Amino acid sequence: MRRERMGTLVALTVLTIALTGCGSNDFRTDGIEEVRVSESDGFSSFQERDVITFDESEAIRVFEDMLREADELPGVANSVGPEYDIEIRFEDGETDRYYLWLNDDPKSVSSLYDADDTNIGYRLPADVTEELINLLESGD
Repeated sequence: MRRERMGTLVALTVLTIALTGCGSNDFRTDGIEEVRVSESDGFSSFQERDVITFDESEAIRVFEDMLREADELPGVANSVGPEYDIEIRFEDGETDRYYLWLNDDPKSVSSLYDADDTNIGYRLPADVTEELINLLESGD
């Protein structure tokens, strides 16, 4: 009986990790063709001027990491307008849009919001933030 309980406990632990541990978002990362980034004018619309387009695989990988590693933030959306508008275009013609706040202070949070659902924010890890800052600075 004791061995059976131990097996059940291990199975429940593995299931819990599988359901909660592998990212806390459902952002699409497959088939990204290009990423367009511009300085934001705020929540109401996407900036169409001064757009930087990233379409090389190494740059796209940085944005894939951003989406893959974003963890849901508790609380309400950032009240200050976003720094960047990001438009991700996929090979199948679909487009996803995000608002981005970058903070190079490791004690502060960089965050990402889906433009279609600004009620939920996502925290970006410091290493991803650093990669994004470097990429955006090189794209100027």
